[in-house]
Amino acid sequence: MLIATDLDGTLLSPDGSISPRTRSAVAAAEKAGVPVVPVTARQLYGLTDLRDGLGRWALCSNGAICWDLHAGTVLFSLPMTGEVARRFATRLAAAAPGTVFAAIQDDGNFFASQAGYPELCTFSDHHRDPAGMPRMSLAEVTATDCLKLVARHPSLSVAQLGAVAASVADPHQVHITSSGAGMLEVSAAGVTKDTGVSMLAERFGMTRSDVVAFGDGDNDVELLSWAPRSWAVANAVPAALAAADRVAPSNAEDGVAQVIESLLAREPGRVGEARP
Repeated sequence: MLIATDLDGTLLSPDGSISPRTRSAVAAAEKAGVPVVPVTARQLYGLTDLRDGLGRWALCSNGAICWDLHAGTVLFSLPMTGEVARRFATRLAAAAPGTVFAAIQDDGNFFASQAGYPELCTFSDHHRDPAGMPRMSLAEVTATDCLKLVARHPSLSVAQLGAVAASVADPHQVHITSSGAGMLEVSAAGVTKDTGVSMLAERFGMTRSDVVAFGDGDNDVELLSWAPRSWAVANAVPAALAAADRVAPSNAEDGVAQVIESLLAREPGRVGEARP
């Protein structure tokens, strides 16, 4: 069994921490040979304060990159080319003037933000201080490959900007979603959370049938639909609730921990060390 779980709004408490009960449940699963893999929109630096409560592996940038948290190395990544990012950004900027962008580059180590982007976000959006973000041209932002491109508009909501983006996007080149922050998140076509989980499971010698998934957001829909056993937490958005097989208690009630405890009690057999 492999447990794939979103972090914010799902595994994490409302204050963004790992509760004692959740920490204990994750540790028990890992001890039983069941990897608990965070699958998050965050980048590696956004996991710094959480690592001691997680296992070895993490999928970041909505499944576009897999990190070995123990070694600090990349197992695999699925970037979007700068050309694809530039083409999409140019179309969206023309259709929704005022849209500004940022690109997550260099395995998540560099945040290339367009002039005007930092002024529209807060620390919690990217787990970094907007004052320290660069102010670049769109050509510079899209000059190289990226794990994902993010877009904001000063007056359009995420849903409104998403509707415009969908009207100009080529679905054969990009995938558009949102993690609940005030921005669109754009990956290469076919790169969603389930893509990364599937690749990691294969490295473990597992298949889709071995995966258990948890989520709460629009960017969890593909994973929740794909996994044969999936739970949306009670505080999830409607699309995630519709995609999941079952509903777990909310993140404020340690819902993921409750389900993990139940799964371990019903399936006590050791799965074996997860070593790709």
